[in-house]
Amino acid sequence: MNYHKLISKWLKGSISTDERQHLQAWVHKSDANMDLFKKCIREWQHQQSPNFDPQTGFAGFKAKISAKKRKRKRLVSAIPYALALLILVVLGIQITGTQSNKTEPTPSQISTRDTPKEKITLTLADGSTQILSGHGNEILTDAQGNIIADKDTDVLSFNASQDQDQNSNAYNEIYIPHGQTFKLRLSDGTKVWLNAGTKLKFPSNLNSEALTARTVFLDGEAYFDVTKNEKKPFLVVTQNVAVKVLGTQFNLSSYDTDENIATTLIEGKVSMFESDSPDNEIELSPSFQAKYKKNESSFSKVKVDTEQFTAWMHNKLIIDNLKFSEILTKLERLHQVKFLNKAEHLNNEVFKGEFENETIEAVLNTISLSTPFNYTRNQNLITIESKS
Repeated sequence: MNYHKLISKWLKGSISTDERQHLQAWVHKSDANMDLFKKCIREWQHQQSPNFDPQTGFAGFKAKISAKKRKRKRLVSAIPYALALLILVVLGIQITGTQSNKTEPTPSQISTRDTPKEKITLTLADGSTQILSGHGNEILTDAQGNIIADKDTDVLSFNASQDQDQNSNAYNEIYIPHGQTFKLRLSDGTKVWLNAGTKLKFPSNLNSEALTARTVFLDGEAYFDVTKNEKKPFLVVTQNVAVKVLGTQFNLSSYDTDENIATTLIEGKVSMFESDSPDNEIELSPSFQAKYKKNESSFSKVKVDTEQFTAWMHNKLIIDNLKFSEILTKLERLHQVKFLNKAEHLNNEVFKGEFENETIEAVLNTISLSTPFNYTRNQNLITIESKS
């Protein structure tokens, strides 16, 4: 059998099921066959994208993506960025790649591909404003020159000192623009990872005697690792709902533009309830997610793979049965761009896939091979059009 021809048919998307099984068996048969398979893919890559670096791409890109259209399911076969590994994954061939970082994430790092114009802004309780950098060390002071926080490379820490007013309930507010993520350590030791396009309002001193609960206000998405304090529960208020905890780890996504507010519990126990109707409440145990549907004022609960909802902390984008329109929204937040989608028929297409540290062009190129479309970029505006 001519395996060069089979590889060519696979790259063009014209391979049959039987031929695909023959190709998969042949590639598995020996290292020499695997090397030849990779070589053919790299040659095809170079023809599609002459500037592509196959070594960098092969090592750095780990993705698989599929598209569902009505009742049909189609697999993306290739992209002109780091194509080889993608095709091997789709073929079911196991490749050992770089292991993902299992250590604590440092999401204050800024994308080098899409440098943001907006800055991380901290508005202090006294009304003064501080502009924060994504990198480096800083000492933050209030309008009177008092030190209220210090920042090392990856975390901004608010430390409740003995000099602070123990009866104060003054609030600070931090804003994280699109294209960036950031990490805080609040004055009670609670750690908060803030996703792009997020605002968090929080007390300067969470240990203040004036506070019966450690209440913060969220607009956007954040991951909380809450310091336990049975006498003073931790409360996250967002739009129509609130999440109450004593000490636990959970992710809360609550963007104004989203249809749902979602709490995903990693560890411990939380309750989620309507702010105006506390009796409308749902409790979660680890690995479960609660969704609040805004237009129906209703809760639902389902067991989930929690990694999918915390991947943003590790610079990953995981797409699990998301509509095209929902993917564009995520990409806008992640890369600080705006989309003008003129191919509205794509909005309800559903995709599944995973990307790690990929440019927005790599993501769009991958999706477009499964459901064809064209796009053009003019600075931060990306226009999507039907493929003629």
